[in-house]
Amino acid sequence: MGNKRKVCFYILLGGFLLLSPGRTQEVRYGNLYYLILQIRNAMPGQNSYDFVVPTTTQMDSFRTMTQNVISQNYSNADSFAQKLGYVLYEWYDTAYDSTRYYVLMEPNANVSGGVELGWGTFIFYPEGAQEVIIEVPHPYYDTNTWRVGFVAFQTLSSYFFLMAGTHRYANGTNPRPADVAHNTANMFHVVHEEASPLGQHALQVHGFNLSNHPGYPDVVLSNGTPNPGQIVDSLAQEIITEGYTVGIFDGINYASLGATTNTQGQFSNAHGYSFIHMELEYFIRASTSQWEKIVGALYRTFQIPVTINHPKSFGKAKNFILYPGYPNPFNATIHFNIQVVNPIEIFAVVYNNLGQKIRTLENGWRYPGVYSVSWDGRDEFGHTVSSGHYYIIWGSDKTVQIQKITFIK
Repeated sequence: MGNKRKVCFYILLGGFLLLSPGRTQEVRYGNLYYLILQIRNAMPGQNSYDFVVPTTTQMDSFRTMTQNVISQNYSNADSFAQKLGYVLYEWYDTAYDSTRYYVLMEPNANVSGGVELGWGTFIFYPEGAQEVIIEVPHPYYDTNTWRVGFVAFQTLSSYFFLMAGTHRYANGTNPRPADVAHNTANMFHVVHEEASPLGQHALQVHGFNLSNHPGYPDVVLSNGTPNPGQIVDSLAQEIITEGYTVGIFDGINYASLGATTNTQGQFSNAHGYSFIHMELEYFIRASTSQWEKIVGALYRTFQIPVTINHPKSFGKAKNFILYPGYPNPFNATIHFNIQVVNPIEIFAVVYNNLGQKIRTLENGWRYPGVYSVSWDGRDEFGHTVSSGHYYIIWGSDKTVQIQKITFIK
């Protein structure tokens, strides 16, 4: 107990414990929320001209670095990070059950005057359970959007968190290269492009004031097109249950907040990925009790796809024991071991994020014993599937187990 008290004491002081100093990749303990708060408070402001417009070579290197993080090749990612003036931390969040994250940031981004590039902070959670990428493009300009976004990221156990690194007008208003939601020449957009195939949805958190948009509702949702889609409607319904008014951009209504010029939305829509643009009025963002309701609505919205047709019972199967698939993520073949306790007729079916059946792996009787089942990342027709998250539904009678796996080409 004494050692734990000492660790907590140093964390509260804002100190971080560096482990394994001989390793290239730094390992740290600390309150991750506190780190993000520090980074937000240290960001360069409007007309600071502290946002460095990256070169094409730098963007290509940042892309390769991100790909290595996604592939969990952290040693290579760290090498690219150092060359770019970044650092990759293996971060254990002591405020969140010591959950392990990977944090890409400027080494001194959390220190006043320490920002040298202004490219942003990016957090990867390889064990993420929800296929939602949380993005905050204007953490300095849109009050408390970083809080809503980061808390949603942890509450949903999301895969990625993206936060811009400066005021959106850090380099002026015309042009405005630091406004990452309206430019593609930035690392925020690079990470969005690389992370999108692994996320069922990308959610961007923005803010607005009713004083500038009289007659608007409390929350405005869109996907950047006149056809918002089912997920936007589902989220709207959940937010409405919290007592807020919600408007959905449909090509006509709430056009000024329709996100039609949002570059991440344009990319996602062009490539068939889901993109959600959420605008929260100031009174919601200013109050913890208010924006926590929004996080609750997000949590209820982004669950395992409801379109998957399977029994409603999710209890532990009594007739078989399922072990984690390995390796996971995988890019060739993933293997599963299953121990059958009593004779059962068992099925195993692969679904994608949209709830579409991809392939049947198992369908028949099994007798007591240990069996191995594999999937090579191909559909029923022998075609290799796209990179992303998939679900293996294992079941017998009225009992099922669900495994989430990640395929990377």
